[in-house]
Amino acid sequence: MFDRKRIALFEARSVMLFATLTLGTAGATFAQDSTLPDAPANNSEISAAFATADKDASGSLSREEAKSLPAVAESFAQIDVNKDGAISMAEFMRAMKGSKG
Repeated sequence: MFDRKRIALFEARSVMLFATLTLGTAGATFAQDSTLPDAPANNSEISAAFATADKDASGSLSREEAKSLPAVAESFAQIDVNKDGAISMAEFMRAMKGSKG
């Protein structure tokens, strides 16, 4: 009366369909998310990123040093609030924390 193989095949296909739909929906949602990736979570991570980019250890990032951080290089003029041609740690910190929201 019941064909166990057909029922098992139907159940397996149902599970696969559900998994595909779930993953597809999650992927589509992720693809449509236009927010930037999260900025570093805390001050020490932000400071470490700054120190890594500050090759000459001057305490500020020149335009050349900022190129190692593409998002910073693109927004250099906006991040350099005091317009002195360099990004200080305070300016960098403000920019990184501001990009989280």
